[in-house]
Amino acid sequence: MKVITGQETHPKLTVQQFLEAFPNLRMEVLAGREGLSKLISSPRIQKPGLALAGVPEFVHAERIQILGSTEISFLERQTPDFRRTALRHIYDQEVSCFLITKNLTPPPEVLELAEETVTPVLRTPEPSSVTIQAVTDGLVEALAPCLTVHGVLVDVFGVGLLIVGEGSIGKSESALDLVLRGHRLVSDDLVEIRRRSETLTGSAPRLLKHHMELRGLGIIDIKELFGVVATRDRKDVELVVELEHWRNDRQYDRLGLEEQHVRILGVAVPYILMPVAPGRVISILLEVAVRNLLLKRKGIYTARTFAERHQAAMKNGASDDR
Repeated sequence: MKVITGQETHPKLTVQQFLEAFPNLRMEVLAGREGLSKLISSPRIQKPGLALAGVPEFVHAERIQILGSTEISFLERQTPDFRRTALRHIYDQEVSCFLITKNLTPPPEVLELAEETVTPVLRTPEPSSVTIQAVTDGLVEALAPCLTVHGVLVDVFGVGLLIVGEGSIGKSESALDLVLRGHRLVSDDLVEIRRRSETLTGSAPRLLKHHMELRGLGIIDIKELFGVVATRDRKDVELVVELEHWRNDRQYDRLGLEEQHVRILGVAVPYILMPVAPGRVISILLEVAVRNLLLKRKGIYTARTFAERHQAAMKNGASDDR
């Protein structure tokens, strides 16, 4: 299976950036302020109950540790020596930070070890359930793996169509024609694709947003030229069409019986290789490709139906000959 490649990044956040990204949680820094440069690399948070009970093996580095009512109550029932030993095992795992919920007051050892290990301890007035949901949702967005590819992403009939191919093949011109036909540009030239579970979402780099490069014309602003309805900020990538100059030595699919896919960040996406030649209006072919995908989603496979009818006709013709 073909793989779409590009510049792949796995973002990380510092604790300082985390604080700034979640103003609704109204977090404050209780201790370990010098460690605000520590990194958060996973959207999965942890509640270190097992670690506090003496099983620190499952504590992961660069994750946020949530201390709620259960954890604070457990610590308060223990001796200072026990608390220090149990907490030390967690701090030594290079965790990103501790986040205390419901404005609870932690035992002094929590803050003392935070200063010793330069590990931030944060606190929010929100309950654990609200905090965990908000933090997880936000970090999934911020830390999603990202692949930057050369191509154009257009919303065509509600389907995210990614057009790729070699330079000067006509990707931007085809996208512009689609915009003129009422569809919406997401990004031209570079597309940033982020994976969330099995969903791929494409958007434009901040500098290129709503802009398009057309050789002979230069940079144009699609939003200013055609209005806000001609653009959108992001769209899930649901179909990839690769344009290439027509090659006489290549056998192109003429029936469409075999469905092809391409992998992007490990996710399989429907794929079409489309030859470009004089007389072929690519924008219309792209529209038809999207319409055909929508039909398949309804369970209508035109090529298969045609092949079955053809086989039936051949069979009936052979019977008549006898």
